[in-house]
Amino acid sequence: VFSEALSISGDQQVGNIVSCGFSGHAFSCHYTPCLWNGTADSLVELASSGAATGVSGGQQVGYSNGHASLWSGTAASRVDLHPIGASSSFAYGVSDGQQVGYIDLDGQERASLWNGTAVSWVDLHPAGATGSRAYGVSGGHQVGYATLGGQARASLWGGTAASRIDLHSLLPAWFQYSEARSISKDSS
Repeated sequence: VFSEALSISGDQQVGNIVSCGFSGHAFSCHYTPCLWNGTADSLVELASSGAATGVSGGQQVGYSNGHASLWSGTAASRVDLHPIGASSSFAYGVSDGQQVGYIDLDGQERASLWNGTAVSWVDLHPAGATGSRAYGVSGGHQVGYATLGGQARASLWGGTAASRIDLHSLLPAWFQYSEARSISKDSS
């Protein structure tokens, strides 16, 4: 039905091909995570279902079958980042060999960091939060949000839950919620 590009880095783009139709009496859509290298003819399907959400340095992230996934340009290169004990996991950002997203653990979304493997999983979820997600990563820092006191608050981490900085506190008081979606390290 349509395709969508969600992230770009250098000559690579990632996103999804979406096909929709009826199965019996139910209408549903199917997402196929894809990688492009600047042209429609360069399409690479990274998995049979899921989503590709981030790309950097020749690596792509997303999820397949409810598991956070890391690819290096082909479906065969897929690394399952899903940690033991999680019911689902999703990766959204990648940079400098690190991946970020969140896992669902006992019904709670928890901001997460990986370094290329499932066993490298780091729980970024701060104490007292009822939910958290990480969306962007660069230069050893991660961004996203943590829900504290019923309020989503933009957050910056430095690789651990304890390192969290509340970016929402820098906003005027009338802001009710905030999220940080992306980060980039300046070389200066």
